[in-house]
Amino acid sequence: MSDHQGSNTDQLARLEKSLFQLSDVIQKHQEIVQKRFNVSAVEVDILRLLDAEGDKKMKEIGDEVSVKLSNLTNIIDRLESQKHVKRINSKTDRRSIYVHLTAKGKQLLGNYALFLRELSTRMMEAMKNDQFGLLVEGLEKISQVNFPES
Repeated sequence: MSDHQGSNTDQLARLEKSLFQLSDVIQKHQEIVQKRFNVSAVEVDILRLLDAEGDKKMKEIGDEVSVKLSNLTNIIDRLESQKHVKRINSKTDRRSIYVHLTAKGKQLLGNYALFLRELSTRMMEAMKNDQFGLLVEGLEKISQVNFPES
């Protein structure tokens, strides 16, 4: 094996190890969010979707965040009981129900945004500026990778 191939193999092994470590970091982040804000990661995704795009039908939310309608009903029930969202009947189609982000939900998102900014700042401070830029670019590229179907 040439030095170049050995180097690539070493880098792939480092990447694989880093991906496992990143998975642990993401899990820790989700645990902290659950404790601090009393919401799950998917619930934050739903709140962010409603904040960005406005009221949505349940099916639209499920499609956007990749949650089955049967599971989504429980999630929306929980968010509604916490007063982060409310269901609103459509004025034009009585069969349609929209999910609306409340002021309390917006406040939670604001607090979550502050938490993320603090976390991002800590990450940036732990790295040199050029390393941080490379990290961000790398993560952007990684998020575009197509995963094989299971």
